[in-house]
Amino acid sequence: MNKKVDYLEKNLSRINKALIDSLPKKNFSEITEAIHYSVMNGGKRMRPQLMLLMAESLKVEVKNKTIDLMAAAGELIHCYSLIHDDLPAMDDDDFRRGKPSCHKKFSEAVAILAGDAIQPLSLEILTSIKDENLSASSKCEIINIFARACGPKGMVEGQNLDIQAEGKKLSEKDLDKLHYLKTGKLIEACVLSVCNLKKGIKPDEVKKLIIFAKKFGLAFQIRDDILDVIGKEKEIGKPVGSDQIKNKSTYASTLGIEKSQNKADNLSKEAVKILSSLPYDTEKLENLCHLIVQRQS
Repeated sequence: MNKKVDYLEKNLSRINKALIDSLPKKNFSEITEAIHYSVMNGGKRMRPQLMLLMAESLKVEVKNKTIDLMAAAGELIHCYSLIHDDLPAMDDDDFRRGKPSCHKKFSEAVAILAGDAIQPLSLEILTSIKDENLSASSKCEIINIFARACGPKGMVEGQNLDIQAEGKKLSEKDLDKLHYLKTGKLIEACVLSVCNLKKGIKPDEVKKLIIFAKKFGLAFQIRDDILDVIGKEKEIGKPVGSDQIKNKSTYASTLGIEKSQNKADNLSKEAVKILSSLPYDTEKLENLCHLIVQRQS
């Protein structure tokens, strides 16, 4: 997210270690090579960052390794979706994080199979966690949370709506729905999965954190749309203006840059307000809310 923050850098090391430790050996096949290429190709790791900061804030009573593995699982679901989203039949993007997309580096068939492999791998990781403080019922609930997020009422439908919207002018309300499903559902799952670890958390606190996740995810997406217009190609890792070339409705095209940024800023402030109303130390999460709407990549 450009602006370096010490605790985010430390968390990034934890996340990347958990990811590399969870992947199959790179030289096993062309598919595993493509998996390593796509998963370890940098990225903000915003979803796992959110999970680590949530766990710290709530002071959940599980091992750090448990949190790291859960964070890795959430990131792998995101990585699978990026590989498939980049395919010609989907968003048709040739670049991802400054490098050729998986299907450009390898082939469309390899990219499809790599994505197909990563998604169940994330669930395999969750089922393999060994922690005496993580009950079997909690583990099942966490798996269910992630499965729902990437299913037909989550990310998949969000991508379907995104494809259907090409060449159409969407309203702000339609954009909110599309991106809640495509992006927000997984962010919400990351937050909800950590809530599941907190003993004695109150139902109203969980509700507040779900609302926080929705606002956080939408603010993040709006800033993405803005950067597609005003960002620098070297920083955002793909050609600027790609959404406009594909005639896609975005917040930037629907609301304009200024109104879009105002919406993102307001969502960030609302998210911070929710966090500050909770009986936990949420300072780092609040800082992350500010960072996501100021970032340059």
